[in-house]
Amino acid sequence: MRQRQARPCSIRRAVSALVAIGVGLWCFMHYQFALTQQAQRAARAPEPVIAPEPVAHHSSGLFAKLSEKTTVAPPAKPAPKPPSRNDTCAHGIVALTYASHPGRDDRFCRSLESAIRNGLDLRVLGWGVKWEGLSQKLGAALRAVEELPADCPVVFTDAYDVLFTQGESAMRKAFDAIKADLVFSAECGCWPQVTRDRGKTCRDEYPPSPTPYRYLNSGSWAGRASVAAKFLRAIGADATSVDFHKLNDQELASELYLRRGFPGLQLDHHAKLFQAMHSINDDTLVPNCDPRPHLREVDGVWRNTLTGSTPAVFHFNGGGKRHHLLMEARTWWKRCRTAQTVDALEKVAATKLLFNGVRRSFGDVCPGHLAKARGAADHDCDLST
Repeated sequence: MRQRQARPCSIRRAVSALVAIGVGLWCFMHYQFALTQQAQRAARAPEPVIAPEPVAHHSSGLFAKLSEKTTVAPPAKPAPKPPSRNDTCAHGIVALTYASHPGRDDRFCRSLESAIRNGLDLRVLGWGVKWEGLSQKLGAALRAVEELPADCPVVFTDAYDVLFTQGESAMRKAFDAIKADLVFSAECGCWPQVTRDRGKTCRDEYPPSPTPYRYLNSGSWAGRASVAAKFLRAIGADATSVDFHKLNDQELASELYLRRGFPGLQLDHHAKLFQAMHSINDDTLVPNCDPRPHLREVDGVWRNTLTGSTPAVFHFNGGGKRHHLLMEARTWWKRCRTAQTVDALEKVAATKLLFNGVRRSFGDVCPGHLAKARGAADHDCDLST
């Protein structure tokens, strides 16, 4: 009886063992099959595609066949160019002026037109800024030159009583000929020192000059950007107070020059770059001096016969303002048949200059000016004859 009961148990154990062995064999075979499939997929996988070096495009021959058979990744797009900044010296010299508004008359527009006519990419600082005083322009000039390459020559002029008669190339040539890192315009008048001691400082303390143009005029200067920045800081241009803005920039610059406080500063005694037009006709305090008799117009360009120079900037300071319109009338760009045609005027009107870093067209800033100031001495041009 006991032997009959033990036999079914042995059978059950044998069946369980066979099931376990079968499951194990099935798992092992499935594992081997999975490994085989993975190896086959790896064998069939293509090599990574590496874009070849760009080659010149050819419509036939070997290069065409290679192009048909080779999968080439698309070329990377070039990095976008950074936005243009007002920090270049592309033309060899940078011309700056300061004007917060168009002025009471049209002489600012005449100044702009003269710059455009001579191909000068003039940059106007301070446009739209509230006017506080003469020395306000110094801070704007300092910020502008600090953005430029250190050795870039900069020309800075007044805005409302100036005519430009040469372009950037001639300006750079004149600046290089002076051989100074910083040069100011020289003039006949000694302001404001002449008002203090009846001209004693002007006669005795100002360095001598080889020409009648002996005294510093701050309305026009030129210098390497780094040197100009150093000079502007020396006269306090980094100040931002209204009190500083109200100071006389002519006095600040001339006093530093008289004290020999900025070595290397020179004056343009021979008017190679700048011609100041103020005259002295009473030699009680300083010698008589009048630049106008020495100026001759040749083919629409003004030359100084005393110094043999062709100034690029005429500054009609002081009493020289009476010569402004008369001399402009004889420039080449006031000649009807060559520069006052409709096409020529439209080109001027469309030309854009920088106003506080924003390009604006002449026609936008000075609407209607060209029609009103057309022709020599503001007389209409009759182009029908």
